[in-house]
Amino acid sequence: MSIPRPEGGDINIGHSIMAEGWTLYAFSTLVIAARVYTQVRLTRQFGTGDIVMIGALVFGLLQLTMQTLAFTHGWGRHFFFLSDSEKVNAMKMVFVSEPLAIMCSTLGRVSFMFLLLRLFGNTKGRRWFLYSLMAQQLIVNLFTSITIFTQCGNVHSLWNPVGEPSKCWSPDVQTDTGYVQGVFNSATDLILTVMPLRIFWTLQMDLKIKLGLAGLLGLSVFAFAASIVKTVMLKNLGERSDYTYNTVLFFRWVIVENTLVMVASSVPLLRPLFSAAKKTAMTHYGSNSAYELGSRQNGSTSFAYGKNTAKSHVEASSSEENILPIQKVPLGTKERVQHFGKGDVEQGVIKKEVQYQVKYETDPKAGLSAETTEWDAHSNGVAK
Repeated sequence: MSIPRPEGGDINIGHSIMAEGWTLYAFSTLVIAARVYTQVRLTRQFGTGDIVMIGALVFGLLQLTMQTLAFTHGWGRHFFFLSDSEKVNAMKMVFVSEPLAIMCSTLGRVSFMFLLLRLFGNTKGRRWFLYSLMAQQLIVNLFTSITIFTQCGNVHSLWNPVGEPSKCWSPDVQTDTGYVQGVFNSATDLILTVMPLRIFWTLQMDLKIKLGLAGLLGLSVFAFAASIVKTVMLKNLGERSDYTYNTVLFFRWVIVENTLVMVASSVPLLRPLFSAAKKTAMTHYGSNSAYELGSRQNGSTSFAYGKNTAKSHVEASSSEENILPIQKVPLGTKERVQHFGKGDVEQGVIKKEVQYQVKYETDPKAGLSAETTEWDAHSNGVAK
């Protein structure tokens, strides 16, 4: 097959994607490292979702490594100007990188689903819905990855059709398969964006908190946009006459999508880290004076008539409390929740204050004077 000489000469557009790709993956690595630190050291909630996210990062880094090797063999230049060995090696590395890129975004979405299960999986319907979404992601994307290497009777014909020819499917098959995969992935990103927003909107909380949490868990909307752009550009995969040049812009959006999926799935878990950093940066009284002064006043032994008293206790934190600054409050109690960082009673815990107040009037016959008696929420109703 003759390859027409392209206009513009022997240019190379691979430099920009290499710089952008490694920058985005470096940022993603920092975010995931911060996530792991938070889950292991601060909240002690390291689990399956975190392991899956680490797997996503590994696949993503392997993808970019393969594409970097392809770049050294001419990926980013027009096919016409490459030697035979450069054509074969560049195409080989690009084909190998494709399933790695697919599994990166797949595991990133699955990791986010594990987070949603911990946050909102309190009903059977939601649990089954999220599990079915996980299954859909794994099946569709694994199938797409397999079809990449089953297009030809001899897999080597994919990148060396002249030296090792065999019967192959039409390139349109890979493109059409990619369109189906892209539709499923885009729909999944949209669902993962809308689902937490819909749940938050039904909760009884301040509008500012709703918007903040919606923004925190709604970052996948950017991955949704990148997925749509990537899907539209899938046609470039079928243009084999200038494969090393035409696929560069497509894989640029693959990298953007993958890194956005990983970052959007990890940022919601960094709230305890930000809280701990804020406590460290601020002075002791600048950050906690109001809370601690209130605690000292409440901890004194004598009070005027009608003054509130309180006792505090420590509860182990959960993933929900590390993201959602809310908690169910029993009827008749006042509750305040604060996340603790290093240097407090216990790192990675929630401190809750529950107040009860009992008032009674003077009874001259019984010799009682007007008082307020303090009750501990965990003393089973025994006055202190």
